[in-house]
Amino acid sequence: MKSITTRLMSCALVVLILAGVLALAGRPATGRALPDLTATPSRTPDALAHLPMIAYGVTATPTVTPSPTATATPPPTPTPAPYSAAASVTITRFKPINASTFNTGSFIVANESRDGQYLTELRIDLSTAIFPDMVFDPHGQAGDTVAKDVKVDVEVGLNFVGHAYEGPHDDGFDVLILKFSDFFRGDRFEFSVDVDPTSIRGVSAPGPFESGSVGGLELVGATITATFDDGTVLVNDAFRMADPGSAGTDHSGAVAVLRAGGPERPVIELVGGSSPAVVSQLNQTVRVHGPVGRPVIVLVAEGGLFTEGLPGGGFDIDPFESNSAITTREYTAIIGPAGTVDVPIVLSRVLPDGGLNHVTAVFDDHYGRRGLVAAPLVLELE
Repeated sequence: MKSITTRLMSCALVVLILAGVLALAGRPATGRALPDLTATPSRTPDALAHLPMIAYGVTATPTVTPSPTATATPPPTPTPAPYSAAASVTITRFKPINASTFNTGSFIVANESRDGQYLTELRIDLSTAIFPDMVFDPHGQAGDTVAKDVKVDVEVGLNFVGHAYEGPHDDGFDVLILKFSDFFRGDRFEFSVDVDPTSIRGVSAPGPFESGSVGGLELVGATITATFDDGTVLVNDAFRMADPGSAGTDHSGAVAVLRAGGPERPVIELVGGSSPAVVSQLNQTVRVHGPVGRPVIVLVAEGGLFTEGLPGGGFDIDPFESNSAITTREYTAIIGPAGTVDVPIVLSRVLPDGGLNHVTAVFDDHYGRRGLVAAPLVLELE
């Protein structure tokens, strides 16, 4: 009798397991499901493809070297700031320096809120980018003759309500506003839109030296504002992704991580000089002001003003204006005990029409997240 009872119990257990499997198999897919991170994926999970440049753990990012001028031990690494509502925006991630926001999926928006907040609005303001006169050109009137309004490329688990432009600028716009409903954590939104420098108005795409191909590098410093259904409003600037993917050193990927408690904006100055300026020396020094012990990244992006074939030699060109990025360099340091650090940099003039070095900086929160971007210096190397 005991043997028969055991067999009946085993059969019942099997039936229950099969019923559970069948129930799970019939469950509909949802955009709110995050991938299982307990196993190493063969590729970056789609829902987290914007994250590899950020270290979210409790160990500080070990990529910053102490300042050689520091004379005291920096303060201990702070613990990560608590947060609830959160989002991120990446621009032309893992793409080469000539990437274009015109291409499919060039902007990726993610809601990373921890407590169920919905992302309701995203505002992208290009007027603060380190390359001037970059505008949204949905009608093909501000830049080259090719145009593209906002095109939704991926929309998973959310409702895209619509978009609008603000800040008219030379027949383009400085600001793009995106509206959403039901944009929950784990949902995914990708879009593309034309961005051009106003200097190339009226020329055929992509313009001289592909100046009509604008990517995340030219848009470093653009101000991103995220609004959530609970009233939370978060602001950060786009800065280059730490992870270039396969695009190499001169990649175009940029990211803005929007969370409470982000690093403040650095203040930078040229030691022994001013900006904007024409200089003859490759080697310069940038002084960064900020909190003691704060890691800082100084970015030098060489740009050029390419005007060959442009009607009238270019539209509304200002002194020290660039319309395309050529090459980049980054330097790391730590703010010393005096609240400053001097960072030696090297300027470049790779091409005859180049030599316009846009210099900016950003603080790291010790965990890979970058904050607000410093007002840039512009140094033209003779």
